[in-house]
Amino acid sequence: MTRSETSAPGRGRRRGRGKRRGRGTEADPPWPRRPLLTALWIPAAAVLLPIGGALGAFGPWLLVPSLVVVITGLVGLLYALLSLCRSAALRLVAIALVLSPLIGVPLLAMNTAQAAVLGLRGVAHPGTVTGVRVSHGKTTSYSCAVRYEDDPGHGSSVTCGAGDTVGEHVSVTEDPGGLVGPEFTGAATGGRFDLSLLGLSDASLLAVAGTAAGLGALLRLLRTRAAARPPWPPQPPQPPQPPNPVAR
Repeated sequence: MTRSETSAPGRGRRRGRGKRRGRGTEADPPWPRRPLLTALWIPAAAVLLPIGGALGAFGPWLLVPSLVVVITGLVGLLYALLSLCRSAALRLVAIALVLSPLIGVPLLAMNTAQAAVLGLRGVAHPGTVTGVRVSHGKTTSYSCAVRYEDDPGHGSSVTCGAGDTVGEHVSVTEDPGGLVGPEFTGAATGGRFDLSLLGLSDASLLAVAGTAAGLGALLRLLRTRAAARPPWPPQPPQPPQPPNPVAR
């Protein structure tokens, strides 16, 4: 047995390991067993996100269920995109496009639910701002203490902005049953605008995620057909190899 013959298997094994490494780095995430069921997470998320956001408007006792519903919709949507998108570039573009609706839909749903309740049950109170509290965190938030002029001795704490000052005369709409928190009357009457933005954001979320999942399934189909296609040009039949006397 010559040196070239003894070294050939080693070289073949090294080349085989190199090919396996190459396939491992370029491999896509595993294709789900039931892609249609996985794709159903997209419309489910478009329903769960606004429902979870709306629950957050009804006091702190519903904050935990609200977070659970929102996180379930968010995780399900991301799972569907990561499983069905067969290209890293497609996944990055899809996640970048749905990131803003993912954040905006729950917040808009919460504002819409609060404005709807105040529009149906709320009572407007004229009042005066007696104090402004500033909270610093990832974002700066402001809270105004308002004393009602038509109900002396009573008042409420209302989310406000940097332009609100002590002594300012305002109007606050409050739910007598305390189902939702109070708001400035101008903000409480803006439910239709929030509802329009909510519908637009939710529709864009559904459209972008559904399009990305469809493109991912199309790429999967094209790659499967390309892998099953015979090589071109066709290879001529190889003559039978004589037995190797050294191997005996």
